[in-house]
Amino acid sequence: MTRYLSTLIKPASSLCNMRCKYCFYADVSENRMIPSYGIMSAETSEQLIGRFFEGITPPGEITFAFQGGEPTLAGLAYFEHFTAYAEKVNAGRFSLHYAIQTNGLILNEDWCRFFKKYHFLVGVSLDGDESLHDFCRPDAGRQGTFARIRKNIRLLERYGVDYNILSVITKQMAKHPAAQFRFYERNQFQFVQLIPCLKPLGEEKAGPFDLTPRLYAGFLKQFFSLWYEALVQGRYISVRQFDNIARMMAGFPPEQCGMLGFCSPQFVIEADGGVYPCDFYVLDKYRGGNIKTDSLESISASEPFQRFLKEQEPLPPLCSTCPVRRLCGGGCRRYRSFYAEEAGYCPQQDFLLATGSRFSEVARRI
Repeated sequence: MTRYLSTLIKPASSLCNMRCKYCFYADVSENRMIPSYGIMSAETSEQLIGRFFEGITPPGEITFAFQGGEPTLAGLAYFEHFTAYAEKVNAGRFSLHYAIQTNGLILNEDWCRFFKKYHFLVGVSLDGDESLHDFCRPDAGRQGTFARIRKNIRLLERYGVDYNILSVITKQMAKHPAAQFRFYERNQFQFVQLIPCLKPLGEEKAGPFDLTPRLYAGFLKQFFSLWYEALVQGRYISVRQFDNIARMMAGFPPEQCGMLGFCSPQFVIEADGGVYPCDFYVLDKYRGGNIKTDSLESISASEPFQRFLKEQEPLPPLCSTCPVRRLCGGGCRRYRSFYAEEAGYCPQQDFLLATGSRFSEVARRI
């Protein structure tokens, strides 16, 4: 039993109303026997909620986070039922938290009122200015989506919904770090996540959106310099990766998964109730059970979960002598092959060595 539990729920499986050209979950789902499990039923949702209340000791906290595919395709009624049922079962015993990662395409005032009512933290995927975003993230009809999403972000603001912006660092974005930083400042986005574009599973050949290690490090260094300058001048933007590095410099553990360099079992729940240890590896071979029939304890102890934890990607060779390894631990398993792509070079090491002294100052400021 524990006092804190979290889960990542995929209520619409891999279904999506956009056709992002680098989508990692489309790649993951195509490597399964069943690419999409459709929409999660109310019955499965109720069983899921019940499992999490069984697995926690008061006083405690439960975080229900939703992702996809595109989770809003499950419909607002699905979420209204989920939260109402969770609050009813909880009866005030535990602290409940809700979060959702969405492309923002179909948000409207009803969604905003709902998010505000239940204090959702809403992550909106937006890759930068209109030309870059629309190039990477068209809708199912291959039309641009920037203007619609930007309008819906303003709706979130109008209703006072807490939100952040998630952007994928593609090869195209990495060439323009200054433009990307100015985009966030110009739009007054105060909370930002930056994640590097992933190669498809098992793919070694570079694709049209894939970063090179040096391009990634160059982007981070230039973006950080602009971010640091703004911070010193009193214009702080929360960038999750930078905030976590500053936390580690100050002696605290990171909250971001993967920054310690080892995997911890998560509960990623597909629409049919199947449970997996990591969002990057929602694959048949790692399915640890079903939330409808198995306890969280038995899922954690299952052979697929335990095998996943043991099958760590080897550390890049530079890690053995790296002076800043404590700040990344070798990186997330899914990214390690990328970090080691160029012999004798690591983008994380390059970035952290170039910025370490300033991160010490950041740790004192934030």
